[in-house]
Amino acid sequence: MEPKDIAKAVDHRLGFAEALFDAAAAKTRDGEGITRACWSKEDQAVADIFAEAARGLDLEVVFDRAGNVYATLPGRDRSAPGILSGSHLDSVPRGGNFDGYAGAVAGLTSLAAVRDLGVDPPCDLTATGIRGEESVWFGTAYLGSRMAVGSLPPGELDRLKRGDSGRSLADHMAELGFDPAALKAEAEPHVSPATTKAFLELHIEQGPILIGEGVPVGIPVGIKGNARWPYARCIGAYDHAAAVPRSYRRDAVLATVELIGAVEELWLAMEREGIPNLVFTAGTLFTNPAEHAMTKIPGECDFSLNFGATDTPALDRARARILELAAEIAARRKLTFDLGELVGTDPTPLDETLRADLGKSAESFGIPAKVMGTVGHDASIFQRAGIPSAMILVRNEHGSHNAQEAMEMADFGLGVRVLAATMLARA
Repeated sequence: MEPKDIAKAVDHRLGFAEALFDAAAAKTRDGEGITRACWSKEDQAVADIFAEAARGLDLEVVFDRAGNVYATLPGRDRSAPGILSGSHLDSVPRGGNFDGYAGAVAGLTSLAAVRDLGVDPPCDLTATGIRGEESVWFGTAYLGSRMAVGSLPPGELDRLKRGDSGRSLADHMAELGFDPAALKAEAEPHVSPATTKAFLELHIEQGPILIGEGVPVGIPVGIKGNARWPYARCIGAYDHAAAVPRSYRRDAVLATVELIGAVEELWLAMEREGIPNLVFTAGTLFTNPAEHAMTKIPGECDFSLNFGATDTPALDRARARILELAAEIAARRKLTFDLGELVGTDPTPLDETLRADLGKSAESFGIPAKVMGTVGHDASIFQRAGIPSAMILVRNEHGSHNAQEAMEMADFGLGVRVLAATMLARA
């Protein structure tokens, strides 16, 4: 299949894709943004829009027991492992319409283009809309994809409660007609290496890199892991701001600021060594409003630390060094750091061969593509389940998790060209 033929077929289907975006926005509008809580009537409405559009293309449509929806263009060998593409349907509260949903629409648009080309693929090509990727609703991310591959412990269906309703995940699933009991008893997952030989996820970029560098698509090397201390504290001593000389002070704020600055310097030093895709954030920083005053040396300070990397040795190094820095500063300043529980995830390298296929597809269309890192996505779950996985990021202005997401349909079309070509090449 010539690239020009794929490009023409994809471009012909961009109106189809735009109609899917408009239909979902109309059903889930919430003020300026959209809200699609997972396993709600809103994200079910979007799953139904996806399913209806797929049936209109004469694709096979099924929902698994978790509520993930799949649309399949049958291949010549139905028993052969197929190619899966898609992303999530849910959103953060009052977020944008493209976060996640663009990937589900991209998968379906690719199948529409392949069908228009009259291609009879060797194996099944499937587009999916996945439930429950956003952690805001049940406090845990990737719920739908973890159920799809069988990696969510069955007890989580009853243990996890939605923050706004207080009701369990199982209750919300059952309310929409899905069967949590059958899911718990399921012998084989719906998606596995035996059924799926590759997973490809298109997603909007959620940062500024592609916009800033004028590049339409990105190909991530991996998904960032992170080391997070969400409830860290520095405990010093309250004292008189005018009466106590520097050598006697146990200033919790200055110690905390020094630690944050030292971690930033670690970040810069690692970047100077050529380690890519590093991020560091101190997202919370505050003193006790019941105690603090302009004339008091602060005796306590609460804060958070969040260090991310796509490289496991780099993340391990940061974890260890942050603990050392805290101990050094605490000893010198005669106070205490209680960093609290360390949480986070390990990085997930994406499949190198599949990433190379995406690069070749982009090159065949003359589409500039930047190799980069990315944040958490469903692709990490499929990759960890033993299914080779890779991603395409599409340029998107104004970031994500807000109503101002601004992906251009022309850029979306470029991403879908790369996706469709790679699905065919892998098939």
